[in-house]
Amino acid sequence: MSAPLPSAPQFGAFQQDLRGQGQETELEINLVSLWLGMRRVLPLVVLVAASLALAAYLWTRAQPVVYEASATVIASSAQSQIGVVGGTVVSPLPVATVEKVLQSPLVLRPLIAAIQDNAAIAPAERQEIVVNLEQELSAAPAASRQRTVSVSADPVTGENSVYTLHARAPSARAAQVLADQASAVLLAWDAQRTSRDVALARTNFTLQLAQVDRRLALPGLSTLERQTLVYRRATMQDNLAQLAFLASARTGSLKPLSSAVAPVDPVSPSAARNAALLGVLGLILGTGLVAVWSVMQPYIQTEDDLLGLGLPVLGLLPGRRAGRAFRQRDSVAQDALGFLQMRLLGALRGKAHPVVLVAGVRARGPGDGAGVSRLTTELAISLAQSGKRVLIVEVAGRRGEPSLFPSMLEGSETLPWHPLDHVQVAELREGVHLLPAAPYAGRGTEQTGRPDLGQCLRSWSQSYDLVLLNTPPLLDQAQGLTLSEQTDGVLLVVRTGRTSLSDLRRVLRSVSGVGLPLVGCVLDRTSASPRRMSSTPLLPPITALAEARTGETR
Repeated sequence: MSAPLPSAPQFGAFQQDLRGQGQETELEINLVSLWLGMRRVLPLVVLVAASLALAAYLWTRAQPVVYEASATVIASSAQSQIGVVGGTVVSPLPVATVEKVLQSPLVLRPLIAAIQDNAAIAPAERQEIVVNLEQELSAAPAASRQRTVSVSADPVTGENSVYTLHARAPSARAAQVLADQASAVLLAWDAQRTSRDVALARTNFTLQLAQVDRRLALPGLSTLERQTLVYRRATMQDNLAQLAFLASARTGSLKPLSSAVAPVDPVSPSAARNAALLGVLGLILGTGLVAVWSVMQPYIQTEDDLLGLGLPVLGLLPGRRAGRAFRQRDSVAQDALGFLQMRLLGALRGKAHPVVLVAGVRARGPGDGAGVSRLTTELAISLAQSGKRVLIVEVAGRRGEPSLFPSMLEGSETLPWHPLDHVQVAELREGVHLLPAAPYAGRGTEQTGRPDLGQCLRSWSQSYDLVLLNTPPLLDQAQGLTLSEQTDGVLLVVRTGRTSLSDLRRVLRSVSGVGLPLVGCVLDRTSASPRRMSSTPLLPPITALAEARTGETR
């Protein structure tokens, strides 16, 4: 029974190609297969992204509301100062100086004191602003991500620069007051700096004037020297007059430009924006991860994936719901089974009483073997309708693992049983017998797990045209491979989107290693879940069968 099939040379050539070019095939990216692989988990990615967006929205809504108000000041250049002395004494403020000063104790400490005494802000809000300012005062400049008071520079093309002071507070009124107070404290600091520079300059000019007066009082001065000293004294007196004017005017580099206005809308939190950003980010990252995973772990998606590997494809099961072919006699499913039947018989041409092993690759979840059991039964019934006698032998799985057939034969407890040598087989349809792996409905014995099963297959096959061995997935359990000497080939069931290319390669290497010919592959595109497939009955109630047989007898 182990003579090679006509397709065996083709399978051997495939194995050579598998060993020689397997790595190159794995690096190829098929966009169609990539999309089909991503489409399986795309609803999950969208669900995760929507959950992240909802979580971000709820978390943002729970954050305290923050308002921001702005006040502007203008910085004058040295050329805009009054007189020559003003431009020399009052130093200009570089752009970075205002920002550094605003975050220094020179401004923050007076601002904290001013806020504490400001009755225009509610006590709770005032306390919160003071605490935030004190924390920013003691923290490093880069430790605070969003400061309560900040400044931005808007340089213009002329001689001046405009600074905008931003103040953040829990309410619109508090933000307005804080911005105006920060502007006032900054202007006061600049005026104090100017007054200090003017006072120092007046002291220097007064000392110089006194020295000139002492030299004028000395005898023996020439006319030129006296005229020079008189000119210098007049210059010093003029400078002192200008400095007196600057001191009385309290001028500085900064001038108020506009006061703050109470904001209408808060700047944070923006629940809709954060939710949209996080949702889009989650969708992009999720899609990217799924795409990378699909490329790194490709799955069989279409018939071309199998044909591209040089594998014979005997049948394509259409995407349909479990049980639909028996309940509604779907024409598409029946046609697919008909093509599978003809191609299988053609591959087995010349073999008397062949034994074919029908198995999947790997179980991806509980009850995943139900698809193979259902296909085996459908194929057997299709063969029986064409006049063949078929025996289905369920090969036992792991010890204690339940049989899949009882759950799919619900409602058919009174199936007729017939003796077959030393075992009993159930008649599913006329010409279709089943030998389950465990006793069912009080009939049969646990025979398929016995050590001499291989020798028994030869005896049983003489009473049937075809024997189908329904075995567990070949990568999960080795029971099917142990029967390689008693079988004529393996019919491999590949499920779209659930059978990975790497698992398929491993199964083919294992099958080739034990010398088991590959009859072909069946691409199962059924979209039903394994749990639904295992719980949906294969047969109608036994009463319907009894009525049908009674009608035929009449």
